[in-house]
Amino acid sequence: MLKMYTGYKCRTCKSEFVLMTEDVNMMPKDRYIACPCCNSKKVSKEKIGDDLRECMKERSYKRIKGAIKQMR
Repeated sequence: MLKMYTGYKCRTCKSEFVLMTEDVNMMPKDRYIACPCCNSKKVSKEKIGDDLRECMKERSYKRIKGAIKQMR
């Protein structure tokens, strides 16, 4: 069975972000995944899981005005 979420880590700014696996698989093959913070293409796949908390376990996150932000 296909897992729901995929965690990625930027190799430039070291931030982590999570995308839905279904959305990534539906993207055309000529597209690429970029970091939402620094817009870099140097992204590595970290974790794949069904639970969003499982993908975001190593870093601390906080909800700010309805959005989840990564705290350093």
